Amino acid sequence: MILRSILLLLCASPALFADKLDTDLDEAETLYPIFVRATDQLLPQAGDYEKFCAKNQKSKRSQLRPQILKQLKQSAENSWKQMAKKVAELQKAEKIKNLERYWIVNGFACDATGEACKALSELKSVSFVYRQRLPLMQHRKRRVRGQIPPAQQKVVYQQVLKQWKDDSNEAFTTKGMEIPWNLKRIQADQVWEREKVHGQGVTIGLIDTGLMVADGLVRALWKNPKEKLNGKDDDGNGYVDDLFGYDFIRRSFYALGDSPRLPHGSMCAGIMAGRPLNKKKMITGIAPRARVMMLRGMGYLKAYEYALENGADVISMSFMWVNRELGNFRGVYRTAHEHLAAGGVVSVGGAGNFARLAKGKQIALPKDIPCVIAAAGIVKDGSRAPASSGGPCYWDNVKFYSDYPKNKPLNKPDVTGVFGGYPVWARPIKFRRNWQIVSNEGQGFALVIGPQGNSFSGPHAGGVAALMLSANPDLNPWEIKSLMEKTCKDIGEKGRDHIFGAGLIQALEAVRVAKKVKK
Repeated sequence: MILRSILLLLCASPALFADKLDTDLDEAETLYPIFVRATDQLLPQAGDYEKFCAKNQKSKRSQLRPQILKQLKQSAENSWKQMAKKVAELQKAEKIKNLERYWIVNGFACDATGEACKALSELKSVSFVYRQRLPLMQHRKRRVRGQIPPAQQKVVYQQVLKQWKDDSNEAFTTKGMEIPWNLKRIQADQVWEREKVHGQGVTIGLIDTGLMVADGLVRALWKNPKEKLNGKDDDGNGYVDDLFGYDFIRRSFYALGDSPRLPHGSMCAGIMAGRPLNKKKMITGIAPRARVMMLRGMGYLKAYEYALENGADVISMSFMWVNRELGNFRGVYRTAHEHLAAGGVVSVGGAGNFARLAKGKQIALPKDIPCVIAAAGIVKDGSRAPASSGGPCYWDNVKFYSDYPKNKPLNKPDVTGVFGGYPVWARPIKFRRNWQIVSNEGQGFALVIGPQGNSFSGPHAGGVAALMLSANPDLNPWEIKSLMEKTCKDIGEKGRDHIFGAGLIQALEAVRVAKKVKK
């Protein structure tokens, strides 16, 4: 009887382990970029995040954050102890290379042979071995344009330190200021004047291309209070000289700069938190007292970890992977964002500019994740921007997440922001024919009208989330999302739809209901 049980177990083992292996990991000696997901996860599968939200409805975000951060890190350490011996054996045999550990999703990334993938899948401490469909995890040599010499980087930072000033608690007034139509359309000006809320106390992690060193943007920067520009890791967080954030692509402290052709990060930062330090005395920022933490590395999980560990309240993402068959790998990012939300970080981003693509494919990872706020866009006359992506989205045939199949789709987008047609920060030296200079600020900086896209709708949601958290810091991310949606102005079809979501963001109503929530 015992022998028969053993034989049955042995016969069943190949299928059991195959269920823990992603597709296309079958060539024994081929090196694959993989992600190994540990069994011990804070929120292991579909439905767990919703249960967590219900359980913690009365919890304060300030209390949850340190608890979740500690739990995520402790789980990663415990799992690693169970995996370390086998991993060391495979590394010694050169079957694993370029290993990088993570805790935002408990596991590690590496290059591994098919034989090593199978061996890892047989560990009880491993729940799944993914083929990396986006090899953005472990550090590799990458060709990256636009990096200035290291000596010049320090000079720029020394200049920025002279320009930077903590204005978080300074009085803010609209007297004598020009307010663009997009800020009025979402009621940001009414929040400042009626509720006296300006984003103070809130940090927005911006995962984007960088930041120009214009006064109106530099003053908005988050500054690491425990770090100095001295070539040392003063705060012991593993990053040297990370004064204003970090560049995870180059592994460099220098997170500023931005592209001369399209300074995308500068445009988005200006929409969320830009200061009215320009010749026109124009307010560009929805939350003009919030801080912006610069994070270069779109899709890098280390950027997520940095944001959570260093106090970001909101993450604004200007990236999306359209027309990519990501398969089970989508689940890694869903786990990451649900863990971020559990730890108190609101994730937002534009719904995309792909309205001409097939229905259901217009909004992609990470904006198709249920807990992420995806913003569609309108133009000045109030109509849908022709390129604005619509939903719905689906989660089916994804390991651990198959809760939104074709007959029960996920309603996306979530809200609507403003697509373009208002002043944003740019560089006149790379000016485009259909752009209009509103204010030439000198030193290669300008406020211009012209750039458009849902990349700019997303920061409208990010800015309003910052105002809501400034009004009530203990609101949790799922409450921010729900209240933002409930207070939207319905546009398009009556009720929630797949074009505008819940409708146009209304900051005044959102902030007022946020203030009423008692913890």
